[in-house]
Amino acid sequence: QVAKEQHIQSENYAIFSILSSGEIECSNSLEDECDTEIPGQALIYRPARQHIYSILLESGKGGAYPLVKEWFVYFGNPLQQPELIQPVQPFIPGGTPNLKTLWFAKGPDVEKQRYSTFLACFHLQEGMEELQALEAPVAAFCCLLAYLMMQVSSLSVEDLNAFLALVLCLKGKSAAQLECLQLAQVDSRAVHLGAVLIRGLTTLLMANSACGFPFKMDDLMPWKVFDGKLFQKKYQQSHRGCSSEELLEGN
Repeated sequence: QVAKEQHIQSENYAIFSILSSGEIECSNSLEDECDTEIPGQALIYRPARQHIYSILLESGKGGAYPLVKEWFVYFGNPLQQPELIQPVQPFIPGGTPNLKTLWFAKGPDVEKQRYSTFLACFHLQEGMEELQALEAPVAAFCCLLAYLMMQVSSLSVEDLNAFLALVLCLKGKSAAQLECLQLAQVDSRAVHLGAVLIRGLTTLLMANSACGFPFKMDDLMPWKVFDGKLFQKKYQQSHRGCSSEELLEGN
């Protein structure tokens, strides 16, 4: 009932569908099927989704979870039938907290539990203190970057520096400045990486909803951490070998 009310008010992401019908879909994507070094977005974020499913769904006798039907588009998947995905428990000392605790309990201990459970979905529970010291949108962005670096072996230090420069430079720019930004060219790989990042934000939103909102949903909105033209600029600068000072615009 709570998930349904939040769903109607657009306060959660994908949770009601998983709880009510055991199904989730993402039938569009922007990726380059010729770039085989970057896996399909659906596959990159599947391990995180499996952890989220285990938080939402109770295991039955023998510890078996109900399977989740995924309709996720990626190269080679004709979407003629759903893939049946097994929920996987994240590693959390003491076990995964009860959903009622995550959603309804109050107090600082529960807030800490929500945050650590969220991080566990992305294999990042050991970085909790460092992440909590950052502003919420930047902390969430760093969660996503760390997860991507673990999941996509073809990501380079230059890619990482471009993403970091993006999030650090975006905050000080107005909409007018971003609109006036001119690019001599557009790199298709940077477009692909930008789309991977945006799809990752939807995975963060789903984890946040499942874990009882350790972050405000507003802190996870794309416009807080991403702009396509600015990322193109930072990507091209980073891959040209620009200095950190130039990448960060002297800040």
